[in-house]
Amino acid sequence: MLVIVGLGNPGEKYKKTRHNAGFMVLDSLAKELKTDFVLSEKFKSEIAEKTLTFEGKKGKTRLLLVKPQTFMNNSGEAVAKIVKFYKLRPKDQVWVVHDDLDIDINNVRIRLNGSSAGQKGVQSIIDNLRTDSFVRFRFGIKSEKNNNEPAESFVLKRFSINEKKIVEEKIKKLTSSILALAEKGIKNTTI
Repeated sequence: MLVIVGLGNPGEKYKKTRHNAGFMVLDSLAKELKTDFVLSEKFKSEIAEKTLTFEGKKGKTRLLLVKPQTFMNNSGEAVAKIVKFYKLRPKDQVWVVHDDLDIDINNVRIRLNGSSAGQKGVQSIIDNLRTDSFVRFRFGIKSEKNNNEPAESFVLKRFSINEKKIVEEKIKKLTSSILALAEKGIKNTTI
């Protein structure tokens, strides 16, 4: 089983904000996989599920797409419930997609472990899982326009018209890359 978590905030108010980049990527994955999200009260998340068969691989891979509905800063509560219920190994069975204010809007970086770098949703996951060993897809949201604006207000802004085109392309590319990584393994594919 592979669990892919997208971080964001629930509700229309936050839908297309920078902080919801993780949700946007998960929506793209669900669309590509032709599956729909269903609210799970048990896991405090919207969940979409798909079983994949990869060419040249024995067996099937169960993929769980997760959008925690706990708000960003408490994302770890939902992730911990899923990890405990399915008895998962975070190191190789939990992937997290989240926005990153320190990375340029054109880029995505993969990180296998380490600190949260100030991302409160990631910190909540680290605190609740009691480990920093899980894969992260750090979706850059840094813009020349954020100047000296406080991070708390900048991440809740929507992308500009010019940025939307960049973000849409990046989401498409990341969706394809995540599916390739699910098949080939995290060390055999680059974004």
